[in-house]
Amino acid sequence: MIAAWRSARELRALVEELAPVDWRDPAWWAVIGGAAAIEGLAPRRLHGDHAYVVSGGEPAADTFIGWPAPAAPDLAGAIADAIALAHAARAALAALDGTLPGQPLARVLRDRKDGARPVPADLADVVFAVGDVRLLATLSAAAADDVAVAEALARAVVARAPGQADAVAARAPTAAIAVVIGDHAPATARHLHRRAWTDAGGPWLGVGRAGPLAIASTCHMVVDGYGHALIAARIAAATAARDDAHRRLARTAAAIVGDAAPIPALPPLAGAAPLGVAWRALPAPVPRLPALAHALGRVLHADAGDPAASMSPVFQVPVAPGAKDDPLRWRRRVVHALLSVRFTDGVPEPLDVFATRARAAIAREAAGDGLASRLLAATAAAPVPLGLKRRRMVGARAPWLRGPIEALAGRCALSVMRLQPADVPGAPPPMIAVSAPGQALAPDDPRATSVITVIAGPGGDAIATLAGSGAAATPAGAAALLDRWLAAVG
Repeated sequence: MIAAWRSARELRALVEELAPVDWRDPAWWAVIGGAAAIEGLAPRRLHGDHAYVVSGGEPAADTFIGWPAPAAPDLAGAIADAIALAHAARAALAALDGTLPGQPLARVLRDRKDGARPVPADLADVVFAVGDVRLLATLSAAAADDVAVAEALARAVVARAPGQADAVAARAPTAAIAVVIGDHAPATARHLHRRAWTDAGGPWLGVGRAGPLAIASTCHMVVDGYGHALIAARIAAATAARDDAHRRLARTAAAIVGDAAPIPALPPLAGAAPLGVAWRALPAPVPRLPALAHALGRVLHADAGDPAASMSPVFQVPVAPGAKDDPLRWRRRVVHALLSVRFTDGVPEPLDVFATRARAAIAREAAGDGLASRLLAATAAAPVPLGLKRRRMVGARAPWLRGPIEALAGRCALSVMRLQPADVPGAPPPMIAVSAPGQALAPDDPRATSVITVIAGPGGDAIATLAGSGAAATPAGAAALLDRWLAAVG
């Protein structure tokens, strides 16, 4: 009892560091009291299990990373591109499987009542989607040997064979990888892999196109941000040039579909929630995280519309858990530090003062002792069914927790990934990253929630991407918020 009381006092103090709290709201006492009680019964450090609590494999956990790449001019070229992407994706997963702690990659998501579960899959199995047709294929050892796949895709499009889709739907999901031929809007492209899903589940990795970008979409349930970036960088490097094998596959497809055949439009994707997406190149060197976060807090404070507020809205910062000398630290599942910038009479605290407090919060989370880590560990250890945790205890799916959710999920997540030279082949292209904010607001909401992701390559080049909802749910709204932040960064 004494230990639980001590935990409750510690958790309350951590909350009050971040945001003003109305302790008359019983939801706060449920969160703090429940976590404090569970901490007396279970260990805190459950970093590897957190993602399985916060994600049930649902579309809210989808994300994509893209890179500039020329689009094929016609259907035959797009079929050849798709086979090249499939082989690059398989090679990337095979090379990285087992190197990302707690994130096995040779998996397919099997849907269940309490959410999807990753189960073993053969990486040679791939589902291709083109127009309204889906085709399950087993890849050969090399793309040059997959002439039969090119022929099957071309014939399926020409015949518009719905039986191909039925054949996939009738089977239990087996493929980790979906390859989609056709253009997606960046607003919904993070769901690309779901074009190969059935009621029983489906792939967690999708490769295809979104406007000027080649993309790799994923579900956070399987892989976190840095691992996703490593996968995307490997796929981008492997598909940077179109070789003789590519030309052979394109000729094979053209012999069936004809020269200059158009690429079929993709049907609407059910459940795809659009986000506003904008990105900007950043000059090197990219400022350190405290400067980026301090600028974000100033913007969020101004946008909140209360100049007298003593704190900015809360924002999240993903943190690599573990000791700084741990060589696998960057490859682990992230935890989230919760930060806010303090104000006095409308004036923000100095950067160095904020930086000191931010570093302390980040260190606590990395060690498993921070507010977010403790709340998630308690949720993971709660003696209730996993499905109930996902549907009723975590995230915006729990309306009875609206007060704590709005305060702790905050208005933004700021992620900075600096790719390590030893982790990526060659010089990866600039990469754009899109994730959904923890709180999704309606498009007519005057507020905005967003995720800002900065990916810096080994050479120092970087791109900042903002994906938003509410007032940032359109490309113009996202661009306006991103530009205000960049102006504050200076």
